[in-house]
Amino acid sequence: MLPALINISLFRDAIERDCLILTPNQRLAAKIIQAWGEQISDDPKQSCAAWKQPRVYSVDHWLRACWDELQDQNHELVRGLAIVGTQQSRYYWERAIADDGLEQPVNFVKLAGDTLKTLESWNLSAEQVPGENPSVEYFKRWCGRFDELLRRNKLLTTQRSWQLVKQGFNCAALPAEAEIMVYGFQSTPPLQAALITSASNQVTSLDSLSGDNEVLRIEAEDSQQELRLAASWAAQQLKANPEQRIGIVVPELNNSLQRVARVVNEALNSVSDNKSAAGLEGLEGLEGLEGLEGLEGLEGLDSTEGTEVIANISAGTALRDTPMVNSALLMIGLLKDKRPLSEWLHLLYSPYSAFDQLPLSFRADSEILLRKRNRFDFSLSQFITAVTPKPKHKPVIEVDLAAEPQGEANAALKPLRALRDYERRQINSQQSFTAWGDFFVTYLTDLGWPGKRTVNSLEYQQRQHWNRLLEQFTGLDNLGIEVGLSTAFKHLQQLAQDSVFHPQTADAPLQILGLLEGSGLRFDQLWIVDMHSMNFPASVSINQLLPAEFQRLHQMPHSLPERELEIANKLLQEYKNNSGRLIVSYPKMRGEEQLDPSPLITDIALGKEQLVKNPQAHPPWLYQDYQCQLLADQAPPYSPKVETIRGGSNLLKNQSICPFNAFVTHRLKAEALEEPTQGLSAMDRGSLLHEILFRLWGIWKSSATLQSLTDTQLEQQLATTIEETLREWAPQHPILRGDRFRGLEQQRLEKLLAQWLEEEKLRPPFEVVELESKNRVQFGDLEINLRLDRVDKIGDKLLIIDYKSGAVKESSWSGSRPVDPQLPLYVLASNPRANGCAFAQIKGGKIKFVGSTDSKFLASEKAAADADLSQQWAEQIDAWQNALNNLADEFVRGHANVEVYDQTQFGYQDYLLPLNRWSEEADINAEVAGSISSNAGTTGALN
Repeated sequence: MLPALINISLFRDAIERDCLILTPNQRLAAKIIQAWGEQISDDPKQSCAAWKQPRVYSVDHWLRACWDELQDQNHELVRGLAIVGTQQSRYYWERAIADDGLEQPVNFVKLAGDTLKTLESWNLSAEQVPGENPSVEYFKRWCGRFDELLRRNKLLTTQRSWQLVKQGFNCAALPAEAEIMVYGFQSTPPLQAALITSASNQVTSLDSLSGDNEVLRIEAEDSQQELRLAASWAAQQLKANPEQRIGIVVPELNNSLQRVARVVNEALNSVSDNKSAAGLEGLEGLEGLEGLEGLEGLEGLDSTEGTEVIANISAGTALRDTPMVNSALLMIGLLKDKRPLSEWLHLLYSPYSAFDQLPLSFRADSEILLRKRNRFDFSLSQFITAVTPKPKHKPVIEVDLAAEPQGEANAALKPLRALRDYERRQINSQQSFTAWGDFFVTYLTDLGWPGKRTVNSLEYQQRQHWNRLLEQFTGLDNLGIEVGLSTAFKHLQQLAQDSVFHPQTADAPLQILGLLEGSGLRFDQLWIVDMHSMNFPASVSINQLLPAEFQRLHQMPHSLPERELEIANKLLQEYKNNSGRLIVSYPKMRGEEQLDPSPLITDIALGKEQLVKNPQAHPPWLYQDYQCQLLADQAPPYSPKVETIRGGSNLLKNQSICPFNAFVTHRLKAEALEEPTQGLSAMDRGSLLHEILFRLWGIWKSSATLQSLTDTQLEQQLATTIEETLREWAPQHPILRGDRFRGLEQQRLEKLLAQWLEEEKLRPPFEVVELESKNRVQFGDLEINLRLDRVDKIGDKLLIIDYKSGAVKESSWSGSRPVDPQLPLYVLASNPRANGCAFAQIKGGKIKFVGSTDSKFLASEKAAADADLSQQWAEQIDAWQNALNNLADEFVRGHANVEVYDQTQFGYQDYLLPLNRWSEEADINAEVAGSISSNAGTTGALN
């Protein structure tokens, strides 16, 4: 059995005399009560199965109990009064501050509330604050309005309720205590100190017993190494002796919870021999730690002893950040105007919604449909329209999206459709908090929250917390107002943020605590991290709303370095007294900043022994052996009777760059998930350019018409065509609906195309004989469909033109593996055979034709004066034919090796890397070589 976290001998006499014992927090009070119960149950002289619970309370709980006693008496001190709740107080502060017309008044709400709380805890009022600077004047006005709102509603702050409790003791309405024991306090606000004194004539401070305990100081290179050392040390100590109390104190635990949880989890795994052991079991809900949900701790197994090792993390997390409640809030938030794409995807994949019951293929296809809309956010109606199954269209995966799953999808969407109709009629109505609470419950139930699967213990606790949260929410009706959806949801979110989720967990040998939370607890061994000079003692932090001299005069929190030093000394001494072995450490560096040890630990001897056996600089999972199984596999040959492919000229382009990428793209249909973009994408701009030129040359037909136009006529035709095209595109591209952006795009295109048409005028006379014409080319069983942008006739010769809005190079279609075989394919597909091909590079500042012909149609062509251009063109076509035949043959044969022939183009296909293991080539080759060597050795042994 684990030793108690409290030295109960300190309290035995007080408990036996039924004295009142007060602690600064409920955690410490609970541990004292637990230790007393364990002593009685383990004492053979105590044969009772039940005993009177000791009168041990946190000071806040005791004062609330005293207030409740006065309320039960209906005493005149408290008659008709109530303590204002956290959310009510926030609402009244918002109203009090809003009257001053400040920007973002909500930013001052917490500061003003905390400032008034401090003043009242120091037996002061806003009127006593001196000074006429703006911040003080603002604060006094806010306090006056806040007090008036409380008075009008017969409410009072918690600190003012304590003042009435003090009067209750003074007038004997509350029975005085014979003696009050206090334990674990580093400092006590004057109001609480005076109240405790009024409750008893004898107040005794219980101090832990000092002893000759071992204390060591450790230096670490940085905070990451420091935390890893502490976690590894704790895991190894528990491995050696699981029946001891180990503690790790992290001063800024709330701000580093994810990092601490991850490192401790890794440490527990590193010392466990059992493959299923050592892991965090209760930190779900922290962003960045997948699948986490609570804060009770981590779990591991000692395989040799079979003893379960559990660690508790004292820090709680906001209820809003737990998975189940976070999911509920996200679902409710979907009712508010437009919501980001990420929140709609969360609804699709959430295990807490009705969508969880739908086939994964439907949800994946719905995500693709949402992404193809190229929107950053969606309204409820837009989401429903996007994901509703279309019976007239075959789904992407026909087998998975048969009638039954579509019926399930419609059932899941039914409540959303009802809410869409509700939204149109009533979503902007004003209702009571109770009415909104009922609506939220019904809405979540209709959406299947919290899911049909059986919830685990943590989820059950989260659900109970949520139910209590809704009770607090409906209790806001005592504000006497009706609110709309946005305001109601804001209050619900704030309540969820303020509510701290502490899961109920079993006792544990390893405790991970904040600096104040660990005070008063007893450990066999304790490690305190981050004990550098900038962290311990705490730095002075002056309240912005109060004069600095006023705060120092009254010794308010964080106002005097002497006060912080006194508190730090008490804390450190408390830890020394309560630890059999105490280790304090600090990082020497924080980024590029050099840190010094706290002056309070410099006199502690620097530890010489190696506390951690074989410390590792990196987490254990980085040291795992290569665990992939290598299989030789050959892709099946392509058969048009079995499968259909798409991709046009990109098929051979991808085969040229990396055969495996061509296989997964065109035969396995792998594609990148589309991400919404601001404005028009590069593809959109290219398509827009194609469309405008298609329309212009559809009118002009020849260069003669272009040359006949005056500058004014050309500008007018150009402007009109661009304007018409942009307006027609606007319904599918919302960014073009605004006059400003559409006007800017109009100017850009007019300037760019005017430059391009000047380049066209420099060419020999031509006729445009084909625009956006379809064609195809055959390579055995492989048929590739093509669309040619334009074919010009120059005399009796043909020139194929393809528009490009980016930079192009003629070398991209040369060699045995042309990385851009588009123009060569166009030439091979032409009938009659074209006499040349060119990219029309329509790029600002780099306007030009890039191509090759048999008659030097293009000014950019370079050829010797005596060169036989016709012969060179024929040879070029033969080379293209051979290269493309080979690429097509590779594809048809199923040649899908992971070979990269063009690094630059391969870099644009990084979305395929989860499938393409090219980055692991070195490891795989080493594994193959090792396997071959191993097999060769085995064969030799057998021979």
